[in-house]
Amino acid sequence: MSSVGRDGEQGLGRLVAAVSAVRISDEVRAAVRAEPGDPAPAQLWRARWGEIVELLLITETDVSVVAMPIMLDDRVADARTLVLTSDQTSLAVTLAVWTDLARRLPMHVLDHQIGTVAVDVSRSGWETDAIAGGARCGSDPVSAADPRHAVRARLKDAMHEFTEAKWAPSGSGDLARLMAAASLSPQRLIDAMGISPQRALALRRGQVAVDDTEARALAPLLGITEEAVLEANASPPAGLVVQMSRPRRRAQVLRLAWKRGISEHSAWLAAIYGVNAQAARQTGQSQAPAWEEQIDRYFQVTLEN
Repeated sequence: MSSVGRDGEQGLGRLVAAVSAVRISDEVRAAVRAEPGDPAPAQLWRARWGEIVELLLITETDVSVVAMPIMLDDRVADARTLVLTSDQTSLAVTLAVWTDLARRLPMHVLDHQIGTVAVDVSRSGWETDAIAGGARCGSDPVSAADPRHAVRARLKDAMHEFTEAKWAPSGSGDLARLMAAASLSPQRLIDAMGISPQRALALRRGQVAVDDTEARALAPLLGITEEAVLEANASPPAGLVVQMSRPRRRAQVLRLAWKRGISEHSAWLAAIYGVNAQAARQTGQSQAPAWEEQIDRYFQVTLEN
């Protein structure tokens, strides 16, 4: 995953400019600039992962989404592509939808909502309903050099990359072993990291995860990077990963990356292990944390200070 921050903001600026160029309503322009919420069927979203940026139509949601690629240029629509009329989308332009390239994608590839379609895409056979309302199919390529071949191939590759996109650390759980190999005693951890004796013992025993601040102090003692220290933690709880993968949280991770001048991946590691360590200190190990509250508290502190 590439570094973001300024690039992400510039990308959003380009999307807003594109929106303006096709005379999109103030309502849609506001949606692009707004804090992202949770996706829902019939919404149009920008997806971004590394250098890949595409627009998508969401048709199903749970902890992941089913989505299909779209373009505002219907001239590249082939015979397997559905072209919605300008009246069938909030963008007020024709919209090419590659319905046969629908894939189940992780929610964390979603970036910003850009609009909606006025078609009930949650219904089986919604494409037939859309055609009855004025939509049409594209046309077959006229030759091997027809650009529609290249467009389809690019979109297919992009959807594959989105399906494979991962950010959550697997967590090797090697941190206690690394500290033992470096002969780091609890007292040395207390002195170097400014932590309590209880936490130093828990770290040495592999009972808790380090957060990004602790990783920064521990990295030179172990002779590895801060990111490697974080990845040596145990795997974060599945419930926390699900909550951190929502578009709203990704937006906060991007702000954290921008504030600290680090990559999106490093910011995601810092955030998830920061939240996990914070929850362990506040709730102990015997109680399941309220992850939403813990994430809110973490970003309130890290983004406002």
